[in-house]
Amino acid sequence: MSGAANCDGALHLNVRLHKLGAQFSGAFPKLSQPQPIGFYSVNEAGEFQDNASVASYLFVPPESTLPLNLNAGIENVQRKGPQPEFRDIQQLCQYIYNHQELLVKTSNGQLRLADDFVTFRGILRLIMCTPYESQKDFKLMATRLNGTIYIAKVETEADRIEREQMTQKQLVMCSWGFKFEQYCTTDKPNVPPITSIPVNEAKEFACVYHCKLNGLNLFYGAEMDGIKSDRIVDLSDPQQLKSVEFVELKTAAYQLNRNQQRSFDNYKSLNWWCQSYLVGIRTILAGLRDYQGLLRCIKEYNVAELHRHKPWSPAAVVTFLSKFLHEVKSLMEHIDDPNDPPVVMLDYIAVQGQVLYTVLQGTDRPPMLPDWYRQLMRGETQQQD
Repeated sequence: MSGAANCDGALHLNVRLHKLGAQFSGAFPKLSQPQPIGFYSVNEAGEFQDNASVASYLFVPPESTLPLNLNAGIENVQRKGPQPEFRDIQQLCQYIYNHQELLVKTSNGQLRLADDFVTFRGILRLIMCTPYESQKDFKLMATRLNGTIYIAKVETEADRIEREQMTQKQLVMCSWGFKFEQYCTTDKPNVPPITSIPVNEAKEFACVYHCKLNGLNLFYGAEMDGIKSDRIVDLSDPQQLKSVEFVELKTAAYQLNRNQQRSFDNYKSLNWWCQSYLVGIRTILAGLRDYQGLLRCIKEYNVAELHRHKPWSPAAVVTFLSKFLHEVKSLMEHIDDPNDPPVVMLDYIAVQGQVLYTVLQGTDRPPMLPDWYRQLMRGETQQQD
């Protein structure tokens, strides 16, 4: 479904609230420091695990070892297979199910979160970057349960075609990023990683964050790359979890040409900043590689300085995120129907600069949240599948 032909309306948003290079006069919105409140792992088989089993520590390869070959072992890489729809949001539901201390019992015996939204860092980043996105559409789905709105990303038709038509070269270049992570992360602090084993691209370590944005309580998951520490961190200790320092690992082209530099300044640096800012990351390590897949050097970026001399505005993107979420909250409250909880499809149409919405109910409603999770929130006893 395109969303354009069958939509029920459009969100009241000024999508183009800022133009690249222009002055943004708005103040920076009120946003609290994001706090990690938990974590989980996704193992080699793509299964949820309520632990930190795949968490890793930063290990920066000595400069004397460069260049490193990002193609090493690529013939044995274990790529992530097709993902079930709504897998990510359902894993976050699994985390909440396992940590029912997060829930509050209401007067009618049901359970609820003290949060306005449950989603992912990647979705928040996507929304933040929307004012500058004039080419690529995206599709989200949202549903409201006991006062909390859950947002998931779904594949557009263009996404599906792009995924199915990826060339071998594109697959290889995607795998370079995972190989860079293998070179730079280790199971134990100060112990060099084992890089001769095949890379498994399905493994993920995620933290769960909470922050407050202009009166909205946000609860979101975020995949984390590496812990910066000389000693083992006990993430199950709330104080150690609160103070842990994560770093973000990225790959980028070595020696950018003029067009690549413009693209980095206008878009890639914006994505990097949003992604890091939402989880309080201070440092990005970028592996700069050539077109043969040789890692030539590792460059450190200070997130606090990343916006300097860039045409985008940090205040503008956080302002847009706030306006988007407030608008979605208003819509979801307006159409709320406890007897037939709607799922709302949100279609960003880039060429129009509009976010269209379609309300799905009854047999048209996709199974975004698992039945066992809905039963839990109703205060019923149930067995999970």
